[in-house]
Amino acid sequence: MRRFKRSINLKKYYILSSSLILIDLSSKYYVKNYITEDYFILNNLLGIELTYNTGIAWGMFSGHAEYTLVLSLLVCGWLLTQIHNSPKEPLVSLFLILSGALGNISERLFGLITGNGGRVTDFFVLGPIPNFNIADSLITIGITYLFIDEFRRKK
Repeated sequence: MRRFKRSINLKKYYILSSSLILIDLSSKYYVKNYITEDYFILNNLLGIELTYNTGIAWGMFSGHAEYTLVLSLLVCGWLLTQIHNSPKEPLVSLFLILSGALGNISERLFGLITGNGGRVTDFFVLGPIPNFNIADSLITIGITYLFIDEFRRKK
């Protein structure tokens, strides 16, 4: 990737990222501590159901929280490199992905330290998709926007 002279102030992006991480971690805390039963609407297509995941997307690498943590940290390092070497267009996408990754990393790291196995709290239910959380949504939205941006630039 071509290196760009950084004329963009990244401070607002880091503030947004910190806010999104806080929202993610707060939502996980709230669901774990205050939602006592599952809640579904639309014939179980949409709801809240507390589950835990020691893997990453769709449960890949389940049971290997330490490896998942290392992989996630490497991805974050790569994302930070991209953020500081990219033009303005993909910054929102990259920061959304970074925010989601750091939200899940924070919970996973805390879990490894406190002995819960490094699991991540998932609670949103949407049809047949495995349960997910706000961090997962941020990653998905960021990747989607990144693909859309890349497609537009190639046109």
